[in-house]
Amino acid sequence: MNTNPPLPKAASPHWVLIVDDEESMCAMIRDLLAGEAVEVVVAHDGVSALRAVDARAEEPLLVLTDVMMPGIDGLTLARKLADRVRRGKIVVMSGHLTDAAWWPADLREVSFIAKPFRLADLTGFLREARLQFESTS
Repeated sequence: MNTNPPLPKAASPHWVLIVDDEESMCAMIRDLLAGEAVEVVVAHDGVSALRAVDARAEEPLLVLTDVMMPGIDGLTLARKLADRVRRGKIVVMSGHLTDAAWWPADLREVSFIAKPFRLADLTGFLREARLQFESTS
């Protein structure tokens, strides 16, 4: 059972949700995004991620979720977030899969990135998300 208090409503629409059960991966991504003028929210499982999105007035600019997690896996989470993240971008990441050849047909709008990835890959997704987010405002 998650004992974290609900997150406050964000004043800015520019927040990123990182969902990974490995604290070191969350910390690395948070550090990589430190200079990107976005608030970074971390969830270590799918249930916490759903709560984080539901607790906010504005949807995330970008969701980065691991595929392999206990409980709700990243693909299931992406499906659950599809109706909540309409303007932002969802990216599924994996250290076990190397390409999107296996990609499920119902997740065509969701992007994939293999771990390890470069800062340029991450900032590229953030740039795409900003463009997508602003074009639907």
